[in-house]
Amino acid sequence: MEKLYAEIGGRMRGLRKALRLTQAQISELAGIDASFYGQIERGANIPSLKTFLAIASALKVDPADLLPSSRSLSPAYHKTLGRLLEELPQEKQRFILGMVKDMAEELKASK
Repeated sequence: MEKLYAEIGGRMRGLRKALRLTQAQISELAGIDASFYGQIERGANIPSLKTFLAIASALKVDPADLLPSSRSLSPAYHKTLGRLLEELPQEKQRFILGMVKDMAEELKASK
């Protein structure tokens, strides 16, 4: 179970960082103590269902997106990337997508 809690916390951390928010900002949005949120991210503490739902809302994702799945990239990451790209002009979106494509191809080749 500890591995599961650490994985959920890692997903929370990844999404929070993708949104460029601090633990304090997420904890404030979720209505919980910042140190408690940090413990949840590290997998050292287990949130109640109410708190889990509040954190998902603060991260702007469906609660299921925080749970491990067989997919390599959860839908939450897709949504977060989409939101980040939407904030940019179309020309810059194309540029970033081209960079991501090039990096993905490079990583595949270096396996």
